[in-house]
Amino acid sequence: MREDLLDSEIENNLEKKIIEVVDVSLRLNRDQDYFEVLDSVDFYARQGEVVSVIGPSGCGKSTFLDILAGLEEPDSGTVEVRGIGTEERLGRVGYMQQTDLLLPWRTVMDNVILGLEMQGISQKVARQRASERMDSFGLSGFEDQYPYALSGGMRQRAAFLRTILTDTSVLLLDEPFSALDALNRSHMQEWLLDLLDVYEDKTVVLVTHDVEEALFLSDRIYVMTPRPGRIENVERMNWNKPRTRSIFTTSEFMDIKTRILSRLMASGVVA
Repeated sequence: MREDLLDSEIENNLEKKIIEVVDVSLRLNRDQDYFEVLDSVDFYARQGEVVSVIGPSGCGKSTFLDILAGLEEPDSGTVEVRGIGTEERLGRVGYMQQTDLLLPWRTVMDNVILGLEMQGISQKVARQRASERMDSFGLSGFEDQYPYALSGGMRQRAAFLRTILTDTSVLLLDEPFSALDALNRSHMQEWLLDLLDVYEDKTVVLVTHDVEEALFLSDRIYVMTPRPGRIENVERMNWNKPRTRSIFTTSEFMDIKTRILSRLMASGVVA
């Protein structure tokens, strides 16, 4: 379903789309057999929005992020990120994948500056930029530690700092907190919201299996069908900012959560 058919009068007055995906389809070859991954996907995100993508396992959510990042190309349809088309997206977005991907032989400092080094920035300048942000990411005092010495939450914050330091306006987050226990996950969700209040120009696309996480963090949620992944529904969040967990008890929160879960359960596949 095309979301631009919803609230059309309001849409005309909103800011320019930072990400725009139109009619994207993709099929992959596995063991000499083709199968459809995505089918006619339409999607957009505007500056400063957090937009979540949620759906059953295997529906193509992570593949969709790979397409936005330029790591994968669709068979049909168009993708634009900040007005940049298909061939030039690679390296222009910050992409935090499901695992933190910290290199065990590099210290925290050397891990977080890796992206800057790959951009050709000198190690001295990269270290200075990272040092200025270590405290706000809860990593001050751990710059010379190796990943094995960090808690799960600290590893996630280090990976996120590495992503932020690339200084891109678009952040793609693929299940960033899925490896954490429930308490640390809650802390990290609140930390992310606080961080995005500081970096309010960032546009974030979040893939998650957690409906409550999507509701808490997002401005809009795209709900996908089982493979081949299609956009089945779009939900809008109207929570006041700053957000608190008190929204979890509101009737609006429960209504949207129920609608999303009903759609996921009707698909016959658990998210």
